[in-house]
Parts: sequence; C-alpha cells; structure tokens
Amino acid sequence: VVNEIMPVATPEFLDTFTTYENKTKNCFYGTCNYCDPARGISPICPFADGTVEGVMILMLPKKFRDGSKAIISKAENQFPIVAWTDEDKDRMENMKSKDYCDAMVKSKVPIQPRLLDIIETSIFDFLVQNTDRHSYEFISEDNRGGIMLIDHGKSFGLASQENDKMELLTPLIQCCILRKTTYEYFQWLSRMDGAFSDAVLRLTSVDIATPPAIEGEAKEDYTAVLRDGDLVGLDRRMSIILDEMKTCIDERGSGEVLVESPLF
Repeated sequence: VVNEIMPVATPEFLDTFTTYENKTKNCFYGTCNYCDPARGISPICPFADGTVEGVMILMLPKKFRDGSKAIISKAENQFPIVAWTDEDKDRMENMKSKDYCDAMVKSKVPIQPRLLDIIETSIFDFLVQNTDRHSYEFISEDNRGGIMLIDHGKSFGLASQENDKMELLTPLIQCCILRKTTYEYFQWLSRMDGAFSDAVLRLTSVDIATPPAIEGEAKEDYTAVLRDGDLVGLDRRMSIILDEMKTCIDERGSGEVLVESPLF
C-alpha cells in the first residue's frame, strides 16, 4: 500500500485513507457506497506485511471508456434483478404479486431483448445464488445492448448449499416467458442426473491459474473452484427452474411461454 498504491493515488483517493479502530494504518475506502464506519462497515486494511488483496472485476477496451459516449449504462429500479429487501415494504409487496409482471412490466420493458435478458440474468443469479445485483449494466449507445454479467462476489457460500433463495427467480415465475433456445438447452443439460453440475465442474476445472511447480515442492491443486455442496445445489436449482417452467407451460401454453428470440 505504502510503496505501490499511495505514491500514484489521486488526492481524492488519499483523502479516504484512515487509521481504523484497531489502530491498523493505511486503511482506505476509495469509492464505496456502502462503507460506513458508524455502522461498523470497515474499510479495506492491509495485511501485517502492508499488502492488500483484490480482484479485477472488469476491464473494458478504450472505446467503451470514452467519457464522451454514453456507452455503459446502468438501469436502476426497473423490474428487478435483486434480492427482495425490506427497504421499501410497499414496493416489495407489490413486486411479489403474481400479476406484477403482466400488469406493470411487460407494458414498459421491451420483451425482446431486454425482458428476456433480465429473466435469463435472474436465472443465472438463482443458479449461483447471487443476492447482490441491485441494478444491471449494459453496453449500448441506444439502450438496446446486452446485459453485462459482472460482480458476482456474493455467490454460492455455505448457506446456498442447502437453502435456495427463491425470490431471485421471481422475474421468471411472474413473467412466465423464456427464450425457447434457453429452455431447450436447460432440458438438454438435465437429460441425466448430475449432467449440469458435471458440465460446470469441467468448465471451472481448467487449470489456468496454477503456477509452474517449484522443483522439490508438491504442485498445489488450484482446480477446486466449487465444493461438492455447490454442485449439488446447482442440480437442485436447475430442477426447480424446469419445474417452474412446466407450471408456466401448463397454465399458459408453450406458445405464450417459449419465445423465439435471438440472443443478440
């Protein structure tokens, strides 16, 4: 922090540095909408050796970082890709209504592609149990770009191995529409027990992060990205998604539920 971050930090960034209550020096907030020492939400503090650990969420090409163009947009407070909260109880109860999508959303949000994209994103969040998507971003100059799936740091976890947050699936349950190709792909992935989790395991076991083995030392296994409980949860949640789709098709018919729509 002292040798590599502070020398190149902007004055605005340096103003967020502080000494935390445990007397740890050079803690910082940076730009953080949720950091609040009064509520016990701590800043980022270095380890004993003075280093900090972080992760790059997204790196965009320069053309998407051009401040003169409104290319990266954020949609706030639309039909949500969120975990329902108690922040606005009236709104929350309204959004839980089974008629909310038909009455309030389909007339305001274009079904193709935006609403279908929102529903697929909610399915993704349900599968990985991401409870922290309070808005969504998309790359577009005309509000028609695809949704960017970024920032899934609150996914999986021990609680998600056994307890599924069904509220994450609300957009699908209420709207009862899905791309036909997505539904067929889900069916194919579920053609046998464990097929979906096996596919995810293979995809997440690519050993791209393993450094070269040091002579005389055992090579550490870096491939266990997901635990067994996470994989079991993925198969269980895929089964729930297909059950909800069956209910929609039984009630509304496949012609209304399954939408012929390109991904892009």
